[in-house]
Amino acid sequence: MNFLLLGWSFRNTPLEIRERLALNGEEQLELAGHLEPRFGIRETVVLSTCNRTELYLVQPKGTAEELLEVLSRRWGIPELSETHYKLRDLEAVRHLFRVASSLDSMVVGEPQILGQLKEAYERFDEAGFCGRFLHALFPRAFSTAKRVRTETSIGDNAVSISYAAVELARRIFEDLSEQKVLVIGAGEMAELAIRHLLRNGISRLKITNRTFSQAARLAEEFQGSVIPFEQFHQELHEADIVITSTGAQNFILVPDQIRESLLKRRGRAMFFIDIAVPRDIDPEINKLPGVFSYDIDDLQTVVELNREEREEQSRLSEKILDSELQRMERWSMTQSVVPTVRSLREDFLHAGSAELEKTFARLGPLTDRQRREVEKMIHTLINKLLHKPSTLLKGLSHREDVHLYLETLSELFDLDPNHSKQESISQPALKLLKK
Repeated sequence: MNFLLLGWSFRNTPLEIRERLALNGEEQLELAGHLEPRFGIRETVVLSTCNRTELYLVQPKGTAEELLEVLSRRWGIPELSETHYKLRDLEAVRHLFRVASSLDSMVVGEPQILGQLKEAYERFDEAGFCGRFLHALFPRAFSTAKRVRTETSIGDNAVSISYAAVELARRIFEDLSEQKVLVIGAGEMAELAIRHLLRNGISRLKITNRTFSQAARLAEEFQGSVIPFEQFHQELHEADIVITSTGAQNFILVPDQIRESLLKRRGRAMFFIDIAVPRDIDPEINKLPGVFSYDIDDLQTVVELNREEREEQSRLSEKILDSELQRMERWSMTQSVVPTVRSLREDFLHAGSAELEKTFARLGPLTDRQRREVEKMIHTLINKLLHKPSTLLKGLSHREDVHLYLETLSELFDLDPNHSKQESISQPALKLLKK
């Protein structure tokens, strides 16, 4: 299989490092373009979310250690190798299935990761980084996630990072209906946070975003008011709860700004939840009196409270993963015999093609119908001759000694599974090969 997964997630990688690993779509493709020729990688997909960055690599020629060294230099993170996880072949496949099914998420059952994974796959597929293996693997991961969601209740009352953020605010304030909320950002995470806020009784909502039209759209949809991004600092003191979820590369809120807002509030506390990666809020604001600030890692505590309720559904989900993993393993095993079967079929058609040309030359002019009948006869004959050995090889693909059968067959028929003879096959026969 030769499938390698390198990753960094909330489970083993500090937020400070994950922030530096957060890659946009263009940066992900640039990374793949840098690694593939250097390490002879045949297929690549890169996933980068707020909680994880993972590289899915098919048939890399270099070692994982060599890859990590290159990545460490590229990102300027010497400790990169100390915080990563490395999985190969079926272990890597199972991990991907767990990620897609939201079983490895900070908040088990959240639906966002599946959409993020689909977007990553589509991005790399369109850019030409996906081949036979990933074309089989990722759709299988998506169908596995669908089974988990439909056959278990893991997604009932599904939570997300945005949900956890609002849940934390509700636990602190008890009654959110009396609180004024400012949401900074207008992306998916921000929208989810707003939906959860409304379900918890929030009625006084303000939204701001660098792109005013996006903030205005959310404000209109959820009956909030919109603030121009350049002015939100001036109204910051009016907010009891501030939720940030932007794509900014630097802090948008720093201690001096918060200190000024606190003076205007005359001692009333402020509650900040930063669900952005990289972080929007300077963690130094925690030193200010009357400030309660939480980042995405702090939300893990909230998540743990619901863990027991989901354990049973998680066990059921793992059984589904077991069955899907077996199916993927069987498919992968059959692929080991595909080059030999294809080479054998090409060899037969090569011989058939040569005989066709000789026969047509001897017979003289034939009608199109007559030529098609002869070609059909060759096609039928080759199929009958190859059906049994092809089926037998696929049935033996799971055996450890399958290579002995492949070697014997290659010797008997002088096959070269790594070299295609399609260029020397006549067009009529080539059409038959592709049927």
